[in-house]
Amino acid sequence: MDPLTLLALAKGSYEAVKAGIAVGKELQGMAGDLGSLFDSVGAITRAASQPPRGNMMLGKSAEQVAMEAYAAKAEADQMLADLKNHFVGEFGLGAWDQVVAATTQIKKDRRAAALQAQKEQEALMANVATYGSALLLFIVLVACILLATISLSH
Repeated sequence: MDPLTLLALAKGSYEAVKAGIAVGKELQGMAGDLGSLFDSVGAITRAASQPPRGNMMLGKSAEQVAMEAYAAKAEADQMLADLKNHFVGEFGLGAWDQVVAATTQIKKDRRAAALQAQKEQEALMANVATYGSALLLFIVLVACILLATISLSH
């Protein structure tokens, strides 16, 4: 996704969280919006730090794409800073630190789980290839033995 689309998603999440804080909504009720905001800001940060690929550049100059990415990142950073101020004002700095720490830990756990699942999938495919090759070799040997037996009996 391009940075401007990601920024629009981030703005929606930001406004939802900001409104939730204003009406005293419980943290659990804002979890989805907070997660969406953090994800959007992370995606904007990645998009701004990587050169654009594919059709994102169609009809746009490199300068325009770079400026859009920079502006989206700057606005996302400002939204996150504003949200932090609102959040800390309502729930305290400790709550913010807990949310950020929990977010970081969850992302690490998910990356580790995805890596583990990938390793398990690769091991399964290696086993399938090994046992499949052994089975094929066995079938070929049995066929050769049967053909040799039939040839000798004639």
